[in-house]
Amino acid sequence: MEKALGVFEEMPNRDLVVWTTVITGFVSVGKPAEAIDVYRKMRVDGLDGDEIVMVGLAQACAGTGDTMMGLSVHGRMIRLGMRMGVLVETSLVDMYAKNGLLGLAHFIFDRMKGKNIVTWSALISGYAHIGFATEALAMLVEMQDCRFEPDCVALVSALLACSQIGFLKLGKSVHGFIVRRCDLEKISGTAIIDMYSKCGSPASARAVFDRISSRDLISWNVIIASYGVHGCGRESLSLFLEMKETGIQPDDATFASLLSAFSHSGLVNEGRYWFGLMVSEFGIEPEEKHYACMVDLLARAGHVDEAYELIKSMVIEPGIAVWVALLSGCHNHKKFKVGEIVAEKILELNPSDLGIHALISNVYAAARKWDKVAEVRLAMRNLGTRKVPGCSSLEVNGKFHGFLMEDKNHPDYEKIMQMLERLNCETRKLGYVPRTEFVYHD
Repeated sequence: MEKALGVFEEMPNRDLVVWTTVITGFVSVGKPAEAIDVYRKMRVDGLDGDEIVMVGLAQACAGTGDTMMGLSVHGRMIRLGMRMGVLVETSLVDMYAKNGLLGLAHFIFDRMKGKNIVTWSALISGYAHIGFATEALAMLVEMQDCRFEPDCVALVSALLACSQIGFLKLGKSVHGFIVRRCDLEKISGTAIIDMYSKCGSPASARAVFDRISSRDLISWNVIIASYGVHGCGRESLSLFLEMKETGIQPDDATFASLLSAFSHSGLVNEGRYWFGLMVSEFGIEPEEKHYACMVDLLARAGHVDEAYELIKSMVIEPGIAVWVALLSGCHNHKKFKVGEIVAEKILELNPSDLGIHALISNVYAAARKWDKVAEVRLAMRNLGTRKVPGCSSLEVNGKFHGFLMEDKNHPDYEKIMQMLERLNCETRKLGYVPRTEFVYHD
């Protein structure tokens, strides 16, 4: 694009075709901000864009997340009376969906007379990436009812939705569809691995990983993280070493996954060793996510003072994630002196998460600092929001069940409570004593 831009700048007369070529060129090479800048220069030259320019601009706004510019582009299309064909409308659906304006995306989608596979996939992807998993899966079903066969984008989005709500049965169905109709390439294969991992089936994730012939760094990162979240830190390390033997160099995301795996498995010595090598051997400077993993690893294992010293040695300003990891360790291991210092640091950062405030309050309560407890509780009330209730979900015989804290609406609520009471009695007979000092006082 640099050479093309050089020729463009030297041209004495530039018509709409030339401007369009440069704008769409920047979009195609992943430089949306530059595409928007060129459009602004075109407007200064007194030229209006046609449908092709506006499609390129919509794609650029989707890439930059510039909602106001996107609305402006759409408004200009309407004012100029442009013909809203399938290509233009699909680009608008995609732009609004990627910018989180799903209401507008769906409004345009519903008014379209000639939807195609790309249009459906854009909206399904938007729902999945915003976190509306149920809506994304419902759209996938509706798409097929309208006799459209899902493409790779729709299927990968469906896998993402399944992983968000733990819907393993449907995830398996999507996996089967991909195997029967599409090639198991890197993108779909990695999405399947991620789905199985987040749905609690690391063995299935590994089986799919072993079938992918051309694995890239992202595939390796996902499978390393997969074992890590299930507490299999040594398996994550084994995969990391196997990846190194293939000649693929780890990046910052690889080490974040590896250190997180050590944290979930309590592998303190391994964490210290590889955190050091990350800098000395691989030349990767630690970011906040790496420090957060190391602090969590050390604090979980009771090395609270070491974790605190690591934070004080950071060359970057520690964020809330790092301090909260240390505070949780202080609370669990009754290191209240350090905990009070850390709590003050967190409060200085003005966190909006009420869960963090609840943790701070409980640290002060455990340290018998009741005046501080009152201050934190007052701050929580002043935030004007309530703490999000705890929730969980699981799949039983292909049916999805969701549970909310203190919610008694499940049809089998009484049976579930009877079974929990029975399990509670059995565990107490075996000598289990609940540690009530770790229950949040909220």
